[in-house]
Amino acid sequence: MQARLAELAAQHGFAFGRLQLRFQRTRWGSCSRRGAISLNVCGAFQPQPVLDYLMLHELAHTRHMDHSAAYWQAVESVCPGWRALDRELSRGWRHVPSWVFS
Repeated sequence: MQARLAELAAQHGFAFGRLQLRFQRTRWGSCSRRGAISLNVCGAFQPQPVLDYLMLHELAHTRHMDHSAAYWQAVESVCPGWRALDRELSRGWRHVPSWVFS
């Protein structure tokens, strides 16, 4: 995930501090004010376009720490199909095998 996040950041002109991989039951990702991006390890079970959207979503938070109109414009500029991908990510838990939570 680190290499792909760095690739997407470079491709779209984002900068982030570091990547943390976490095991979370409710969140797919987050971004701190210092630019540290946390991604749920369960993201590894998502289709690549959905995982890319998740990464771009968090990278956009390095510029806008909210979900304002400006934030969503930034997401749209780097991921034009984000709405469908966001819906897919919302249903993404179905891709995570049950053994992960055992």
